[in-house]
Amino acid sequence: MHIRMDPSYLDKLEAAWELETGFLGRLREGIFDPVLYGDFVTTLMSIQLDEHELLSQRFVTLLWFICPFMERQTERVAETIDVEEYALKRENIERQLERILGLP
Repeated sequence: MHIRMDPSYLDKLEAAWELETGFLGRLREGIFDPVLYGDFVTTLMSIQLDEHELLSQRFVTLLWFICPFMERQTERVAETIDVEEYALKRENIERQLERILGLP
């Protein structure tokens, strides 16, 4: 089965990085928002790609940067979420990224 990337994926990922309204943008401000987290995970779960499809550089950049970015925000968000719980949330996102991008 051949699945083409839905162009809305890129828009949704861009929105997640918005400072005032996006899950990742709020993390940058030290705020873990559980509702935005749920929406973000739902977005990641909705992404379905064909394994032979070429992806835009921007799409890959937005996905690739999530893990190191979230790791660096650990101390910053510690006032709004328990560090151990945050680690579990990060792992959940990492599993979705592995599913989307695959493993080497």
